[in-house]
Amino acid sequence: MSNVRPSEAGFTLVELLVALAIFALISVAGVTLLRSGSDTQIAVKARLEQQARFKRLANALEADLAQTVPRPVRDTSGQPVPAWSQDQSGEPNILFGFVRAGWTNLDEAPRANLQRVAYMLRDGKLQRLNWPMLDGASPDEAGVLVENVTGVSLRFRDDKGEWRDDWTATDPSALPRAMELRLTAEGVAEQRMLFLVGPQTRLQPALPRGDQG
Repeated sequence: MSNVRPSEAGFTLVELLVALAIFALISVAGVTLLRSGSDTQIAVKARLEQQARFKRLANALEADLAQTVPRPVRDTSGQPVPAWSQDQSGEPNILFGFVRAGWTNLDEAPRANLQRVAYMLRDGKLQRLNWPMLDGASPDEAGVLVENVTGVSLRFRDDKGEWRDDWTATDPSALPRAMELRLTAEGVAEQRMLFLVGPQTRLQPALPRGDQG
């Protein structure tokens, strides 16, 4: 016969409950750690994507503004639109619009090498518009450059070197010499961008607000 007493034949109920409680705590801690790491990855990815959008915006603006030409246009109703406009009929959300050169004609379509372009803010999205023709045409579908935009401010430098909050030149062919764009979006510090208008390059890259001297 076995000399093992009944109390030594296995674990008691209390010991099993304690073991299960410890295992549950370890499992919860592991799941919390994994979730925290996953949330951090998602946040970093979202931040990088937003920064990439800002970079694409800066590149698009630099390419467009560097080739701006003093060419007034006409809207779909035949009304004149200045070469640089912030108020275009039919598109109330326009921030600024202009005509640029250097529009590559890869399919050799019967059109000019000039392109009418505008940037607009609608439903928290900064978008780029373009028209298939300079005069009398409706814009194509807008392309989204930056989402979750919470604020945009613009300044324009005139021929006297003075900064203005709006561009209401009496000459319809007049262009600003430079443009400053300040843009804020959810979860991102304010971005400040400076561009020269015309066949020149950007003055200064985007800078977080806290890094400005």
